[in-house]
Amino acid sequence: MIMTGAEPFYFPGSEEIGVLLVHGYSGSPAEVRELGERLNKDKAYTILGVLLPGHGTDPHALEHIKWEDWYLAVQAGVKKLKKTCQKVVVIGMSMGSLLTLVAASELSVNAIVVMSTPIYLYDWRIHFLWLAQRLNWALPKGGKRVVDADERYNVSYDCLPLWGVRETWKLISYCKKHVLQKVKVPTLIIQSKNEHTVRPLSAVFIYKKIASKIKKIFYLDDSRHVVTLYQGRGKVLDAIEAFIKEQV
Repeated sequence: MIMTGAEPFYFPGSEEIGVLLVHGYSGSPAEVRELGERLNKDKAYTILGVLLPGHGTDPHALEHIKWEDWYLAVQAGVKKLKKTCQKVVVIGMSMGSLLTLVAASELSVNAIVVMSTPIYLYDWRIHFLWLAQRLNWALPKGGKRVVDADERYNVSYDCLPLWGVRETWKLISYCKKHVLQKVKVPTLIIQSKNEHTVRPLSAVFIYKKIASKIKKIFYLDDSRHVVTLYQGRGKVLDAIEAFIKEQV
């Protein structure tokens, strides 16, 4: 059963531009829903927010899910939007940004936006994942996060299942080795300077490695990791709207 508020969503709009929204690891479509609502209301874009396999139900559902399963959901989302929209933009949050980069390297999309993309992480425990998995099946998050957005957008698991952390780590490695150099579409990279999950150096690494001729980094000074839920999210929306208008 899907958690209340974690449901996928679809907002019909213009047949010109469709936007696929991809949430992060252990999160849900709720964390990008406000962004989707605003893009649909302000610009009349058709919006699809996908629920990645293993998410939005029970943390144990992530056991034995592979990152390729998450990517299949993104592929299906792009395919669905292409049935009704002339152009497709993919926007990802955190781990969802990695999937967005894979999509840009393989699928016919017109532009992408990647937010808080995990290339370099602050958490040193990731290097001892092999040991952590022997001791426990999940890591606690340290209490429910307090956000600036409405609570209906704050729907996620209260822990980090280690199987999925391992798959995310594999996805990071895959993107660094096989994906970034194949990304050629216009790309907006959004990164908070003050978060404690992803090192801001990640944004620079992506900018340098992708083959896109049109690429921009938009930094936030007043946000945390999930930039759509904290102070400064209005700036995120403005930057995304301007980027799509200019490049798509």
